[in-house]
Amino acid sequence: MTANRPARMAVTVASEASLLAGFSLAYALAAIAGRLTVLPDSGISMVWPAAGVSVLWMVARARRPWIALDLALMGVLTWAVVSATGGAPLQSVFGGLAAVVQAVVCRAVLARRCPRVWFSRAGRLLDRRELWWFLLAAVAGPLISSPLIQVDGLLSGTGWQWNVVLLWCARNLGSIVVLVPLGFMVGDSVRRRRAGLPILRLSDLGAGLASRPLEWFAVLVLSPAVHAAWFAGFAEPTVVFPLLTLACWAGVRLPARFVIGHGALVAVVAIALTASGIGPFLGLDDATTQIAVAQLYTVLVCTIGLALALDRDDRHALATALREARDGAQAQAELLRTIVDTMTEGVRVVDRDGRIVVRNPAARRLLTGDDAEPAEGTAAADDLAGLRHLDGSPLPDHELPFRRSLAGEDVKDLPLLVRPPVADERTVAFTTARLPARAGGGVVTVLRDVTLERAELERAAQVQAALLPVAQPRLPGYSLAARFVPAGSVGGDFYDWHEVDDGAVITLADVMGKGMGAAILAATTRSLLRAHSADGEVVRPLVETERRMDADLANAGAFVTAFRAFVRASTGEIAYADAGHGLAAIVPPEGDVRRLPAGGLPLGIAPEEQREAGAERLAPGETLLVVSDGVLDAVGGGLDDLAPVWRRVSSARSAPEAVEAVVELASHGTPDDDLTVIALRRR
Repeated sequence: MTANRPARMAVTVASEASLLAGFSLAYALAAIAGRLTVLPDSGISMVWPAAGVSVLWMVARARRPWIALDLALMGVLTWAVVSATGGAPLQSVFGGLAAVVQAVVCRAVLARRCPRVWFSRAGRLLDRRELWWFLLAAVAGPLISSPLIQVDGLLSGTGWQWNVVLLWCARNLGSIVVLVPLGFMVGDSVRRRRAGLPILRLSDLGAGLASRPLEWFAVLVLSPAVHAAWFAGFAEPTVVFPLLTLACWAGVRLPARFVIGHGALVAVVAIALTASGIGPFLGLDDATTQIAVAQLYTVLVCTIGLALALDRDDRHALATALREARDGAQAQAELLRTIVDTMTEGVRVVDRDGRIVVRNPAARRLLTGDDAEPAEGTAAADDLAGLRHLDGSPLPDHELPFRRSLAGEDVKDLPLLVRPPVADERTVAFTTARLPARAGGGVVTVLRDVTLERAELERAAQVQAALLPVAQPRLPGYSLAARFVPAGSVGGDFYDWHEVDDGAVITLADVMGKGMGAAILAATTRSLLRAHSADGEVVRPLVETERRMDADLANAGAFVTAFRAFVRASTGEIAYADAGHGLAAIVPPEGDVRRLPAGGLPLGIAPEEQREAGAERLAPGETLLVVSDGVLDAVGGGLDDLAPVWRRVSSARSAPEAVEAVVELASHGTPDDDLTVIALRRR
C-alpha cells in the first residue's frame, strides 16, 4: 500500500492540474466572449459569462488544494483579457481584483449554506432550500466587488458612475443565475454516469407531473418565440411583464431541468434583442441601463421558474415520502394484526380512559367464551365482568389488572378466576404493561390460560408435600419444626428428618432454580439421601448421592446445596456436613451466633472433592437454625442482613415459634425463591 502511494498522488496531481487547466481555459474564453460586447461609453461589457464560470470553478474545486492558485489564475486571466481587448491598465488590474473578490464571496456563501452542491462539487442540482442561498451569493458577490471597478474612474477624475455599477451587478448576477444551474445540471449528469446510475429518461423527469414531454418541448420553443415577437412589437418597458406568465407556466408544468433550459433560452433572446436595439427596454435613458434592466428581467424569469419548479418537486417528494410511510405503516399494522390474531395468548389494549383499542380473538375466547367483536367505544371492564379471585370472591373494579396498571402498579402472571357466560370456568394469568405517554398512554394486557398448568402444578405440589416428613422423631428434651414455602406451586427446596439411635438426622437441600424441573431433582435428591439413612453418618450419604446424580445434574446444568446433621440427643453433640449451603447456625438465647461454615462445594460441581464433617454442640436453650437462600434473598441478600433473623430466633421459646418468626420476617421482603426453614431447639 505504501508503494502505491506515490502513484496515487501522481494521479491526483494530474487530475487536479487537468481540472485547473480546463476551468482556466473556459474562464479565459468566457472573458474574451464578454469583452466582445463592451459598451463604448462605459468600457464595460454588456454580458460577462465569466462570472458564472468563476462560480462553477469555485464549486467544482471545493475542498481541494491550491485554492489560492485558482484565485490567482482567475485574477491574472481577467487582467490579461481586459488588457488585451483595449482596457485601461487600472481598469484591468481592478477588474481582476473585483473578479477574485466576487468569486471569494460566492464561494463562502455556497460552502456554508449549500452543502449538497458544495460537497458534491457541482454534482447535484439545487434544491428549494439552497436556491435562496444561491441567489444571495449571486447578489452578494457582484455587489461587494462593485466598488473596485470604480477605482479607475475615481482616480482619473471621471467620478462615481452608478450606471456602470448597475450594469456590473446586473450582468454578473444574470450570468451566475443563468449559467451556474446549467453547470450543476451537467455536473449531475457526469456524477450519475461515474456512479453507474442509469441515464434519466423523460419518464423519470416527468415523475409527479401532469404534463407530457410534448408540452415541455413546446414551451421551450414557444416561450423564446413569443419573447422575440413581443420584443419586436412593443417599445414600453411595462408591457414586458405579462411575459412572466410563461415563466410561471414553465415552473409549474416542466421538469426542473427543462425550466433551467427555458431560462437560458429566454435570457439569450432578451439580451441579444436588447443589445441589437430591439425591445421594450429601449425606452430607458441609456444603453447601459437598458442592458442592465434586461439582465435583471432574465434573472426574474429564471428565479420565478426555478423557484416554482423546485417547490413543486419538493412537495412531490414530501407527498411521496408520506405515501410510502403510510403504506409501510399500514403493511406493518396488518402484519402485527395477523401476528396478534394468531397468538394463543390473549392480547388486550386499552387507552388511558379505559376504552378497548385492541382485543385479539384469543382474549375474547378467554374472557367471554366467544369471538364476537366488542361494539365501538365499549368500556374495557365490560368483558371483565366474569373475573373473580381464585377463591371465587368478586374482584372489585379498582383491582382489575388494567386499572392497577393505570394507577401505576403493573402486574405479572396474576392468576384470576374467569367465569365466562357461555363457557366453562378457567384460570387466566394476567400480565400488564403501561404504554408510553408519547404513544397515547394506556395499558397492554397479555392473558394466558393456566387452568391445566395450575391443575398439574397443584397435583405436583400435593406429591411434593407428601414427600415432606410428617411424624417427628422421638427426641426428649428437644423441639423440632420446619416450614417450606415454594415460590410457585412447587419448588426445588426440601427438608427431611429421620430418627436414628440416640438422636436424629436432619437435612435441608436446595436445588438451583425453581418450578417443576427443580422439584424433580429435589425429589431425586431426597430419595437417594433416604437410601443412606440407616445410621447417623452425614458425609457418606452426600458423597453417594452426588456420585449417583452427577450425570443428571450435568445434563440439567444444575447443582444442589445441602446441609445434613446428626444430633446426639443425650449430649447435644452435632456432626454435620455442608455442601456449599452455608446458611446454618446455632443461635443462643444470648450472646454471639455461631455459624456453621460450609465444608465443600455444592453437589454436582466437583464430584471428586473430599468432603469432611464438622462438629458442634447444642447447649440447652440454643437453637440449630437452617434456612434456604430464599430467606437470605428476602431479608437483603447479605450474611449481615441475617441479624434480624438471629434476634427473632433467639427470643423464640420453641422451634415452631422460631420457624414462624423467620417465615414472617422473610414475607416482608420480596421473595423470588423458595423459602425453607428448619429449627431444632434444645430445652
